Amino acid sequence: MESLFDTILVGNTLLIILGLLIIFHLLVIAGIIPYGIVWAGKINNRAQLLRMESISLVVLVLAILLVALRLEYLTFLNYPAIINGGVWGLFAFFLLNTLGNLTAKSPVEKYGFGALTLLMSLCCLVLGY
Repeated sequence: MESLFDTILVGNTLLIILGLLIIFHLLVIAGIIPYGIVWAGKINNRAQLLRMESISLVVLVLAILLVALRLEYLTFLNYPAIINGGVWGLFAFFLLNTLGNLTAKSPVEKYGFGALTLLMSLCCLVLGY
């Protein structure tokens, strides 16, 4: 059965979103964007902010690598089952992240990033097929 969606377009869209999220998290670390709108508003100090934002950046970089491998922009890992499993893992991760965003105090995180992570999970769903 042929996919209803163009895998390359969906994958490129996801790569753009992930890249923009890296910029967003770097702006949070730099203090340009207030940290109260990330991590459900539960960051209490700069050290905690750096630790949690570092986790975000690592996850985003790994997600970019997985999507780039899935789209065959990178070819250093030639194990389609592992790559596909990783994409399905991203689908689950972003879906759970959507649920977490819905518990946030900030309306920006709740509705804006909730919708964004839902879109990201749907993109991973398309890439997983």
